[in-house]
Amino acid sequence: MPRVKYRKFIEKLKASSAFTYKEVESVLGEKYAKFWVHKMLEKGEIVKLMKGWYTFKHSPYLITVPLGKSYIGLGSAAFLHGAWNQITSVCVLSPLASLKVRSGVREICGMKVVIKKIPERMYFGYTQIFLEEVEEWIRVSDKEKTLIDIVHYSYPFSDEILPELSELADFKKVRKYLKIMRERNVRNWKRTLETVKRVFEGKF
Repeated sequence: MPRVKYRKFIEKLKASSAFTYKEVESVLGEKYAKFWVHKMLEKGEIVKLMKGWYTFKHSPYLITVPLGKSYIGLGSAAFLHGAWNQITSVCVLSPLASLKVRSGVREICGMKVVIKKIPERMYFGYTQIFLEEVEEWIRVSDKEKTLIDIVHYSYPFSDEILPELSELADFKKVRKYLKIMRERNVRNWKRTLETVKRVFEGKF
């Protein structure tokens, strides 16, 4: 493949958050596209995020780019907010899981990534965090929504995370989010409310 001819295009892909196989095929042609993607994966220069999506930036957090309506949540978000000192896997919450991508566990950049489907009415309460190692902004549940999601979805490490997270979270915003859950009639919102009340020890 003539490197000079496609140098600008490859540099463009390197600078992007993620790119699709179709983009590559549209410039390199079907034959070269398959060869190039295979070779780049083999050499470890690009990473597959999901079917038809790749990136030069080695970070599992970038799965949110092709997935779209999604955010990093649960223990992963607690870690990024400084409320937990370990990360067992990257947790991604999305109402599009099982529609755009299969729910469940996969591996990206040698790390376990768990994609969890959530109802549309629970898709709120996220912010942007800048990851210096890949120079990208990613969607992450804010501290308050992270706390609520950990309780609501019965995250297994909640006992380790909630004490620290409750110190960092804005209590008024937590109440606001619980009100949103009630207004949207989210399933089991009352159970979540009762658990959050215990976490904040009578502040309600």
